[in-house]
Amino acid sequence: MSDPVSLTLGIAGVVGSVIQAYNAVMSAYDLYLEIKDVPSEYEDLRMGLLLEHQRLELWGSHVLAEYHDERNRSRLSQKHVTTWRTMEWIFSRIREAFIENNQILDDYGQQMGLPAQGESSVFEYINRLSLSTKSPSKHGLSNYTKRVKFVLTKQKKMKDLVTQLSYWNNGLDQLTSRLDQDSSRRRLRTFFSTSDTTQLRHLEAAADLLEHRDIQLMAAARIVIEQGYLSEQPDCPPEMVVTTPSSDGQCIGTSPSPGYRLEMDQLKWQEKPYATDQIRAMARYGEESVIVDWRCCQDDSWRRKHPKAFQRRTENLTRILNSDLEPLGLSILHCVGYLNQSQHVTGYAFRLPSGAKPGQKPVTLYDLLKRVERPDQRKDIPDLGERFELAKALVTTIFNIHNIGWVHKNIQTKNILFWPKPDEGIEPDLSKPYLMGFDISRPNQPGEVSEKPLSHFEDDLYRHPHYKGMFARSFQPSFDIYSLGVILYEIGLWRNIAFQGSSKSNHPRRPSLPTHNSDPQLVERMVEQGTIMAMKQYTGARYRDAVRSCLSRDFDNLWEREAGDQQKQLQTYLEQFQNMVVDKLAVCNA
Repeated sequence: MSDPVSLTLGIAGVVGSVIQAYNAVMSAYDLYLEIKDVPSEYEDLRMGLLLEHQRLELWGSHVLAEYHDERNRSRLSQKHVTTWRTMEWIFSRIREAFIENNQILDDYGQQMGLPAQGESSVFEYINRLSLSTKSPSKHGLSNYTKRVKFVLTKQKKMKDLVTQLSYWNNGLDQLTSRLDQDSSRRRLRTFFSTSDTTQLRHLEAAADLLEHRDIQLMAAARIVIEQGYLSEQPDCPPEMVVTTPSSDGQCIGTSPSPGYRLEMDQLKWQEKPYATDQIRAMARYGEESVIVDWRCCQDDSWRRKHPKAFQRRTENLTRILNSDLEPLGLSILHCVGYLNQSQHVTGYAFRLPSGAKPGQKPVTLYDLLKRVERPDQRKDIPDLGERFELAKALVTTIFNIHNIGWVHKNIQTKNILFWPKPDEGIEPDLSKPYLMGFDISRPNQPGEVSEKPLSHFEDDLYRHPHYKGMFARSFQPSFDIYSLGVILYEIGLWRNIAFQGSSKSNHPRRPSLPTHNSDPQLVERMVEQGTIMAMKQYTGARYRDAVRSCLSRDFDNLWEREAGDQQKQLQTYLEQFQNMVVDKLAVCNA
């Protein structure tokens, strides 16, 4: 039988070998990425290399960070050996991929009068890296890349290298948990969220080559948004649209824009199209059922004064919602087009979810919460696990909407829809919420006009204190997070925020409209002085802390500072949103 001490030392040795190999491979990536004067036709591949470099760096931060301290390696048991040896083997394959492709650099080195072998050879350089216990200094790497300014002549070799690196990164990802994989994908999308359309096109092409569908969709959506914004600026070039086919052949984004406008007579209405007491209507569009979401705003003056800008915003939103958004984790229905019935009436038509019966009406989260008639009544309350899954789906959706550069502006329970599970009666499937109410949403761009939603007592409960009343500020992404926090609070306790009251009372206490108008912080006061501190006993500390983060308004500070680099501002915001809310909820289970 093996000596336990020897086994521990053996595992520690394998871990040390993996870390050493990781450092060598990251240095090889740096060698390629720091080379200057890359021809334009290779920019897509260079972006692919950067994408895989960032994937590996995120993997290392999840898996290796704590083991750089040798004392932590002793905590690993024998059962971990197979996983770590698999990592070691994968890194040996990555190293071989770089070595096999050293001719890419050596060919140009010879053109520049540099020796193909010896100290300047990539083969020798990577060999030395793999044998070194420390990463090379930035100074040494910089000197090397200055000598090799790099004009690629081996495009196929470069493509082969990038695809091999992606393949082996996939292998490393599969050795981690699903939670770590999802978290890394979110951070990867955040890292590449840029407003530079040239870089976004390279990113879209690289993601297509490497089959990173979520990155490809994010890049395509951001191109649509950025081009819509640029077309508003003086002396801008004509708008071009980058196409990314969806699963059913639709596209978003450098071809003529598809015709997304629908006419009223193309739909067969199951009810009055736009009654004053409703914001949605069911209809048939061809052979399928659709639900139409009508536009409702408090002041329509911007649309009347700027019809072209409004039309562009409507078309861009439809183009984005017409794509296959599932790889991005967006709980949103597929939009088939928009309707402009008159100057004042616009609607978005959405295809019903797969499995829904033709013409089947949804139920809203607002409807479900109203079923609980008293705060102390436990009837019709879903299992905690179901509520967690609902919360995760909504949080992931809002995170990714903001990541592509859009803000919703009207997040509330009336805009969260459910259909029943196929062939399972009428009970709604809480694991599949669908966010609606995009009628006043807009790009998150400087100078974009914010239309105000209709003001109603219950709706205003979901709105940030700075986004209601006579002195409301311009909308910012953190206001969506506040609205989300109110909904997470309701989901956690399965209780409508408008019906808060003492659990000892036989009748719920509903705050009056005058009280709410005179106290914009009413919801915060109700939550902070009421039951949020007791949420831990119902939902656990992580869920409670995520709700408190949303309602604390700490995210406001990231947007209220003097604007510098807006993209850096967005990335910082998304990182904090992920750390404080998304990742905390991701580990909530029951």
